[in-house]
Amino acid sequence: MAGLETAAVVTVGTELTTGHRLDTNGAEVALALAHAGYIVSEMVSVPDDRDMIATALSDLIARRTLVVVTGGLGPTHDDVTREAAAHVVGRALLRDARIEEELVARISPHREPSSAVSLLHQADIIEDAVVIPATTGTAPGQIIDHDGHTLVLLPGPPHEMRPMLRVALAGRVASAPPVTLRCVGITESDAGHRVLPQLERYPGVDLTLLGGPGTVDVILVSTTGDPGPLEDARAAAEQALADTCFSTDGSTLAETVVRLATTRSAVVATAESCTGGLVASAITDVPGSSVMYTGSVIAYANEAKSALLGVDPGLLAAHGAVSAKVAAAMAEGALRLPGATVAVATTGVAGPTGGSIERPTGTVWFALAATGAATRTEVHRYGGDRGMVRQRARTTALDLLRRTLLES
Repeated sequence: MAGLETAAVVTVGTELTTGHRLDTNGAEVALALAHAGYIVSEMVSVPDDRDMIATALSDLIARRTLVVVTGGLGPTHDDVTREAAAHVVGRALLRDARIEEELVARISPHREPSSAVSLLHQADIIEDAVVIPATTGTAPGQIIDHDGHTLVLLPGPPHEMRPMLRVALAGRVASAPPVTLRCVGITESDAGHRVLPQLERYPGVDLTLLGGPGTVDVILVSTTGDPGPLEDARAAAEQALADTCFSTDGSTLAETVVRLATTRSAVVATAESCTGGLVASAITDVPGSSVMYTGSVIAYANEAKSALLGVDPGLLAAHGAVSAKVAAAMAEGALRLPGATVAVATTGVAGPTGGSIERPTGTVWFALAATGAATRTEVHRYGGDRGMVRQRARTTALDLLRRTLLES
């Protein structure tokens, strides 16, 4: 089977190349292209400079079937993507009367005249381009065919870019879209060591590993577009990853917990100290979580642990807040929340201060209490800064819920 068509992504903006803003468009566009059947071979960020944009586009459009550009289509002085693209394809910029009329209608009577003129530049369309109408902003997108290659210009704001990208890729569905196996409780290197030997039987399948705070995405990509080997590789990889794999359909760990609890008629409660509500937030971010979630107690101070969760002050004095016994008492206190059948608790030292020889920074105790079962505790020690420790602790707490729900 022939190889897939190649694509490149160009994100435009000086704010990206100077580090003032994170490029999220590049990843989003690349993922959409992969699901449309392209192999994304290159991703480039360039500043708001006409010549640099033109150089990047000229190089990429000569080598790739499709080049998607985001940014630089707005009304300000540094929005020069249109001009650069027109230069590369050797065509004129023509004012579209219909778009101009729509833009005029949106100009406030109190707008500075020079601002109004700049706004109307968004009606300049490259000769023979297909226009993608703006639905949430003012800058239209453009699709330009050039010597058998395609150049797509999209605005930079994500809420404007997304609907236009769907239009540009309409009708393109990969016969073998990438497969993502989402895992928890395993390192990137261990996931690779488990999966790579399985892929030796499938030479048309490539592996990418993407690590997060306590999670790993194992991404399988077909380089030929043949769905058969990709599906076989997915099954082999899933078996090798065993119970560390929590999702094969793109679901997050929190979504998996919500689904499991809902199907098992379980009601979850949380008690959080060092995570400060991160576990509760992850769960309640999922639509439908009200069916399976009763609430959370964020008990940061020792006095709050006693007053709100019933933790014996004697336990706190004897063992300290960061201990198995206090974590267990917190979980059991949360289990007394209305309707709760399973509860998870977190208590730890997120840092950068507060650690000791016995409890170094990054130490977090967890407890899982469930109706009719003995309370379980476990300790983890995480590296990284305060934010990373808290995020990893959130992931571990969700995974404890997942594993407990699977056993029920």
